[in-house]
Amino acid sequence: RIARVSDPHVRQLLERVTRDHEQKLRSWPAAQSLHHAYRGGFLEHILKIAEVGDFVARAYGANADLVLAGAILHDIGKLQELDYELSTSYSRDGRLIGHIAMGAILVREAASAIDAFPPLLLTLIEHLVLSHHGCLEFGSPVLPQTVEAFILSFADDVDAKINMVRQSIRDDTGEGEFTAYHNRLQRVLWKGTPAD
Repeated sequence: RIARVSDPHVRQLLERVTRDHEQKLRSWPAAQSLHHAYRGGFLEHILKIAEVGDFVARAYGANADLVLAGAILHDIGKLQELDYELSTSYSRDGRLIGHIAMGAILVREAASAIDAFPPLLLTLIEHLVLSHHGCLEFGSPVLPQTVEAFILSFADDVDAKINMVRQSIRDDTGEGEFTAYHNRLQRVLWKGTPAD
């Protein structure tokens, strides 16, 4: 996907960040408990967002390079926010600063090492990282204000929720056709299949 990026600055940024963090990108969980909270969950999450984001960007004529940058970089601060060996916990900096701010700092530092990185392009990529939770109540310091930021926020949210739905159904031990109440999703879930 990165090799297909047409903007050379975006491609260089993504190559630099993925090269510098390759080991963690391949093995880290995406969260401590909410979604994709297992080994390799981080990579699974960003690849699905890249897939969904690319489809939606093309459907709406948005900048697919920016959407891919957002997919890969939106949670990059989690590689510093979380400690992961046998189990997942939060680092001190993760608790005090959080992955959104840490991710924006990491993106800015990586871009500063690339010759003549356009300031507006950096701002648009930082905006993707800073707004990806979609609303202030969920921790984003700013709201999405570009088409690409809306697409990223949508793709992130839908992937996290689908993962939670599938985990809840898989892990439910009850005998009924519905799961127990899921606090985060605020509902019970049907355990059947469309063929039922």
